Amino acid sequence: MNKIAILLALLSVCAFVGSVVLAKPIEISLNKKELDTSDARVAAWVNTVRIAQKTGGLQQMNRAYLRAGASPVVPLNDYADTQYYGFVSIGTPKQTFKVIFDTGSSNVWVPSEKCWSITCLLHNRYDHTKSSTYVANGRTFNITYGSGAVTGFLSQDTNSVGGIDVKGQVFGEVTSESGLSFLFGKTDGIVGMAFPSIAVDGVTPLFNNIMAQKLVDQNLFSFYLSKTPGSTASAMILGGINQKYYTGPMNYVPLANRTYWAIKIADVGVGGQYKGVCPAGGCLAAVDTGTSLIAGPALKIGPIMESLNVAKDCSNIDSNPDVTFKINGIEYTLKPRDYVLKISQLGATECIAGFMPLALPPQFGDFWILGDVFISTYYTVFDYDGNRVGFARANQNL
Repeated sequence: MNKIAILLALLSVCAFVGSVVLAKPIEISLNKKELDTSDARVAAWVNTVRIAQKTGGLQQMNRAYLRAGASPVVPLNDYADTQYYGFVSIGTPKQTFKVIFDTGSSNVWVPSEKCWSITCLLHNRYDHTKSSTYVANGRTFNITYGSGAVTGFLSQDTNSVGGIDVKGQVFGEVTSESGLSFLFGKTDGIVGMAFPSIAVDGVTPLFNNIMAQKLVDQNLFSFYLSKTPGSTASAMILGGINQKYYTGPMNYVPLANRTYWAIKIADVGVGGQYKGVCPAGGCLAAVDTGTSLIAGPALKIGPIMESLNVAKDCSNIDSNPDVTFKINGIEYTLKPRDYVLKISQLGATECIAGFMPLALPPQFGDFWILGDVFISTYYTVFDYDGNRVGFARANQNL
């Protein structure tokens, strides 16, 4: 082959390579709703947090829950207080649902047209008879939460999110919903973003199907949660990281296991003083977009909560101490304005510290949840291939 032929062959290869376009990250806008004490579950934990911040308040916590008609256990999946939601469409033509993208669970479910309870009738319902891509499955499923339960049957259909179509996704058609969280909830359903190991009935999670169908270039996703009330700047990015959403370095933490997005925290400090809340090997912590608060074992987080004195009228926010989490040798500090939540009540705004005690069975050990209070402060990357979670200071100037 002469030199000209070789050159033409090389140019042809270069042109082919140049024509290959890698999948761009898919950015899904998330909306932020207000926390409102007209929701009974929100009112319950607001009351509980206020009691726990008082001296000796830990002994009163369970009684406060029971008076509010709520469970004394705050599970990983408790959606009444969740502020951020997006949209998923199911079927052909598309039927659209308002959902929580939840890194603390692994199943997709929405209300079924076959559900006639008042809870279902208050939400959008999926009608598989109107979808040309529906495939019957029929297996029953049941998911129990601390605040209620959903039951129904499994179906298969195209799920669409952020402009991409995920074919053959198995999801739950809910025929019965119980619990105040679902009755008063502003969202229709859940899209679980955790690992297959905790999926009910062994269903493949949505993002695992996205990866299997090669719909993203990188097997990771990330969350930017705006702290601004009513903001539409929040986003979930599938298959990439958007540097506009954070400042400073991105620090990665190895996963402790592939169930929840679970990592280890070494300790928690208040006002520069560490509290020794974790054993030598650290505390297991789930990084959970489905929970608004930061939660920890009652006996460990109780003294932290008692050291905070956030006035109900929001008048003393900045006089409260910083709270710092030591994770993989890095300190992640929350300023008072990072961890204080503003809640609507009868048209007025009141403030509360965004921490919550967990009452979990002993086998959970020193288990913590880093919910939206933490994730809104630190842009968070969930990296499947790297078996890690990344944190960088969120840019709240957007």
